[in-house]
Amino acid sequence: MSSEDLLSQFDEMVKRFKHEFNDIIERERAKMKAEVEAYNAEKQRMKSVEVSDDDMIHLNVGGQKFTTKRSTLCQVEGSLLASMFSGRWEDGLERDQDGAIFFDFSPQYFGFILDYLRTKKIATPESPASMPKVPEDQVKNFNNLVEYLGLRDEIVPGEIVEIVPSEKFNLHSPEVTLYENKKVALNGPNSDQSHRYVLGRNVYQQGIVKLKLKLESFQNNHWIFVGIGKRHVVPENNKSFEWRGSYGWILGSCSCEGEYNNGIFTRNKSLTGVAKQSDTIELVLDCNATDNNARLTLNLSTRQWFFINIPQSQTWRLNVTLLGSNDKIRIVEN
Repeated sequence: MSSEDLLSQFDEMVKRFKHEFNDIIERERAKMKAEVEAYNAEKQRMKSVEVSDDDMIHLNVGGQKFTTKRSTLCQVEGSLLASMFSGRWEDGLERDQDGAIFFDFSPQYFGFILDYLRTKKIATPESPASMPKVPEDQVKNFNNLVEYLGLRDEIVPGEIVEIVPSEKFNLHSPEVTLYENKKVALNGPNSDQSHRYVLGRNVYQQGIVKLKLKLESFQNNHWIFVGIGKRHVVPENNKSFEWRGSYGWILGSCSCEGEYNNGIFTRNKSLTGVAKQSDTIELVLDCNATDNNARLTLNLSTRQWFFINIPQSQTWRLNVTLLGSNDKIRIVEN
């Protein structure tokens, strides 16, 4: 092949490469243009739905009209309500003939929730929002709506419990003494700060149970465990908080506060110093909670709440471990 033929073939190859390269450039340019246009369209669309915390939201809940501010509905981050009213999805929500957003919920239950959210906006640490007071026979349905709206960790119904006036202490370490018809447990004098357990007499398997305990003597406000334990667990030592099937909280100022979940400890600094002598603490055992879990709640005099999910379909009893010399705890009649 002559040199002229080689040069001719080379020129043809260059032309072909240039043509293919130009095609690639044009395709990429068209793709980029489409992406820019899509971005601008999205930006323009978002502009048209810009929202403000002060926006008035009109709701039709099961036929009853509610009006509130967007900020009220969105204040619990991560909840379904906050997502619904973030401004991004509102166009897709169902509306009634007047343009109000329609929810096919019980207006009574939604009213409980909205009242709590309104109060929460103006609450302070010294005066927190009160929990909704729900009739006992309606608690399960109310809890289902709370769960659906993603507010389970925020809202715990207040008046929902079965009163149990007949609870007494029963099994206990030898060094613990029971007084006043077994309503009071007193730890013996112990210079070595040994743990001593005391268990409740009653067994709980269903319903919602409230137990009140008063820290009548709490040495240096130092250390106490309050919670529940599985009924059939055989005491293996004096540290009932570490037994398999134990759930509850270490309270006091000992810098080791936290929760026990099936006898396994997790530190929680939020519990530091929240309980002291003469305080009354409340345990709420909800055997009917949803999500395949029962629930144990700790309510403190400081109006703080702590929660632990516990297994369903179990039998439980009150579980307390004392530490300080002459520490004394009383079961309070409801």
